[in-house]
Amino acid sequence: VEAPIHSPPCRNLSQRIVECTVKVVELCQMVYALTVSEEKSPDGKSWFPKGQPVTGEPVSNAIPVDDLGTEKSSGTEIPDWQRLLEEEAANDPELAEILEGTNRDPKAVEAKIRERFEARSEEIFRERTGRDEGMVVTFREFDSSNLWVWIELYDFPSENEKTLVSETIDAWFTLGHLGAFNCFNLQVLEAGSEVSGMQYSMEKAQEDANFSLFHNMDEVQLNKKWMRFWCDLGTADELAIDILVNSLMNLSREYVGIKQLIFGGVNEDWSEGTEGHGRDGDLFFRLGSKDR
Repeated sequence: VEAPIHSPPCRNLSQRIVECTVKVVELCQMVYALTVSEEKSPDGKSWFPKGQPVTGEPVSNAIPVDDLGTEKSSGTEIPDWQRLLEEEAANDPELAEILEGTNRDPKAVEAKIRERFEARSEEIFRERTGRDEGMVVTFREFDSSNLWVWIELYDFPSENEKTLVSETIDAWFTLGHLGAFNCFNLQVLEAGSEVSGMQYSMEKAQEDANFSLFHNMDEVQLNKKWMRFWCDLGTADELAIDILVNSLMNLSREYVGIKQLIFGGVNEDWSEGTEGHGRDGDLFFRLGSKDR
């Protein structure tokens, strides 16, 4: 089941991926715990393992609780699904948070699980928002030390979509500023399929560590369906451009439909500010500004 998730704008893209995985695992745990069988409570709303009603009242064809060996706490039966959650909570802070304050009351635990699920269900089951159409990549006059990158979207972006594109670019620049795009040190790639047991040379890595560094980048700006940013790639290798293209291509397919990506040159209908590398103008605003 595809379940791309949009997290709050303050999180970066890599954190979103981790959070998505955690949420899916958590959801599976909850669904398993609450749907061991298809037995409903008398109110027709709650679900619990067959023969282990939350209220302690019998349901049709229920197996006697005593025969199942369920625990009791202050006169309330503790069903197997809750014991499973309690065991997992020892190593899972989020499950521990769900159980906190319930006094081992199955009805209270179920209510907190339902509340948590309903709060996240819209994000968890959100449909894929990208576009299947391929992103067009164009190169105009290219100057790596004075480079404008232009991104045209299919639609006017939402706040989440602005943040996704902006943070993807910020992450790309951060890697470049740390020297990630260094073709002189691609030892694992050069090893090919013989990676197991390879001897990684830190001497070689350190020799070339300072040869491929991004120098500077302006903030991402928006004008209707267009986004742009200025950067100085410094001594970084052209590998950086391929990695940006790959990243935005998949971002376009899964999250934000990107119509075209242009390297270099200036758009005639949005030339303001290009001389000053991102000075504020009337037609655009910075994604990080408080005025947006």
